[in-house]
Amino acid sequence: MSRLTLFISGQRIPFLSADVSFSIEQLAHTFTCSIAPMVITKPLSVEFKLNDKRIFIGAIDTASSNTASSEFAMSLSGRSLSANMIDSKITMDAVYDQALGALIASVASDFGLTVTSLVDTSALGVIEEFQINAESPVDNFSQLAKEQGVILIERNGVLTIENPAHATLQRVRLEVGKNIKSITIDRNFTKQFYHIEVQGQWNDAHAVVTYAPANTQRKMVIVSDQLQSAASCKARAEYERDLAIAQGLTVSTSIPGLFDELTGDAINRIIPVIDTRQQFNEQMLIKSLTLSVNDSSSETKIELFRPFEEKADV
Repeated sequence: MSRLTLFISGQRIPFLSADVSFSIEQLAHTFTCSIAPMVITKPLSVEFKLNDKRIFIGAIDTASSNTASSEFAMSLSGRSLSANMIDSKITMDAVYDQALGALIASVASDFGLTVTSLVDTSALGVIEEFQINAESPVDNFSQLAKEQGVILIERNGVLTIENPAHATLQRVRLEVGKNIKSITIDRNFTKQFYHIEVQGQWNDAHAVVTYAPANTQRKMVIVSDQLQSAASCKARAEYERDLAIAQGLTVSTSIPGLFDELTGDAINRIIPVIDTRQQFNEQMLIKSLTLSVNDSSSETKIELFRPFEEKADV
């Protein structure tokens, strides 16, 4: 049986319950857990390991203790290493003609983060001009990543530049009646718009794309001061359109137990999902995973949506 262990400031700490969550929809991953009370007066470092392999590294955000007739426990919550960069507001003088990876690395290093790219950097355009004015650098990097059609994911303290739906996860499939008991399928059209308009920093930085299946009365305008050309605005508009299409079909399920294959490494990867009764058989993207453990059971909760586009196997 797979075993989840908690370390605080390098020391193994028993826990009563724990949830460790990974998602492509936010850069920092999260945890909550309940432990026996201990003295915590600062944001101590935290690691979770699954079968002795580290799957999470970060720090405590909050600590609260509770006394009740039936228990005396402390609740902790926190986020992974990128949280410090998310929360910070910084300034950065204008730089010119920088590659996305190099630009992110120049800032991330100040927060103890390194950067790697799974994307051919020669296929990405240079950033003509970039600066930060008392803002979170993550918000600005997110705009640039969307412009170039990539996403930024933290993996064990490393910021990774990837394509959406970067690859297929081998030897993993979900099928009702075999390894899962049920799935919930949701279709949601509220994020889909017919007219998607992106306005950049300058008057000629402007683009519109449409999505024919949406109601023609539905319009969305995005203003992004980091985008400086019509081409970059068009790329951002196409990204938002494709994301809305992907989010229009979501699947959720859970599997008893914990699995080495289903940790933070599995998000932004594609797996087949099958439910014969609902006549559902599609390749779906792992959007988020939560490893949940208490004193009597463990389970892996999975949320998936339709991929942006399918990539090569890995």
